[in-house]
Formats: sequence, structure tokens, C-alpha cells
Amino acid sequence: MKSPDQAAFKAILIISMIIAIALLPVVARAYGGMQSGPPAFVEIDVDGDGFVSEEEFTTFREARMASMAEAGMPMKAAAIAPAFAEIDTDGDGMLTETEFVTAQQVHRKAMHEKMAAAHGGGMGMHHGQGKGMPTFEQLDLNGDGCIDADEFAKHQAERHGAPKEPADTEPVN
Repeated sequence: MKSPDQAAFKAILIISMIIAIALLPVVARAYGGMQSGPPAFVEIDVDGDGFVSEEEFTTFREARMASMAEAGMPMKAAAIAPAFAEIDTDGDGMLTETEFVTAQQVHRKAMHEKMAAAHGGGMGMHHGQGKGMPTFEQLDLNGDGCIDADEFAKHQAERHGAPKEPADTEPVN
């Protein structure tokens, strides 16, 4: 028989774990303001004039690379990142949001192609099943910007089927 102290400790421990898990998305967003995805145009357009100058672009890129490296997450694709002149397709010395977004899309596609080539064209395949790697949006079923345990479990069940108990063994309690 368990003592009341053991039961209280167990209850406190379980409640603490639930609170910690619930706070994970909040902590992840607050972690140094770091974002893992590509930057938005407005983040780089420091003066808010609707254009990004080469100075704004270079300053932002250098600061981001330094902060990512400091956090132990160096930008691996920086070597193939396009230069300002490549993004400035009309050559006016300023980037519009359209030029910027188009360059991001082209760069993202080049990265995917490079990764696919490095993996023998098998990028996104899983155990020969021919199923592509799901996107974040496909996993984030409720659209809240986070993938919780239930959403991930649903994906796993749909992708891999429900786990099966071996026929000749007893379930473990």
C-alpha cells in the first residue's frame, strides 16, 4: 500500500509534467527570438519604406548568421544563398517584396534538389513506401503553429498503421 506522501508526490509530479509539456510551445517561441524558417520581408526592411536596400539586406543576413552560429545552429545553406545582386532582378539597387519572395522560393527549391541529390533521389521516401515527407502544415492539423503530441500520433497512425501486438506474447503493463 502506498503512503499518502507517495501518492501526493506522484500527483504533483504528473501535474508538473503536464504543465511543462503545455508550456513547451511558448518557451520555444520565446527562445531568444530565434526562428528557424526563412525571414519575412518586413524583418529585413528596417526603415519600413517597402524596399530592402543592399545595406539592410547585408546587415540582416550577417546578424542572423552570427546569432544562429552563436546558438549552435549554423546556417548550412548559407554557401548557396543568393547574393543581393541575384535577388535584385531589375537591378535598381532595391529589393521589392516580390523579388525577395521569389528568391526565397527559388533558393528553397535549390536546397530541396541538393538534398534529394545527396540522398540518391530518395528524399522524402520512407522505408520504400513511396510516401513523401509531410509538410509542417500537413502535421499541424488545427493550424495553431505547433505540432502537438496528438497531431503527431495521428500522423504516425495514418502513415504507419496502428501498432500491432505480436501474436505469441502478452501485452506489457
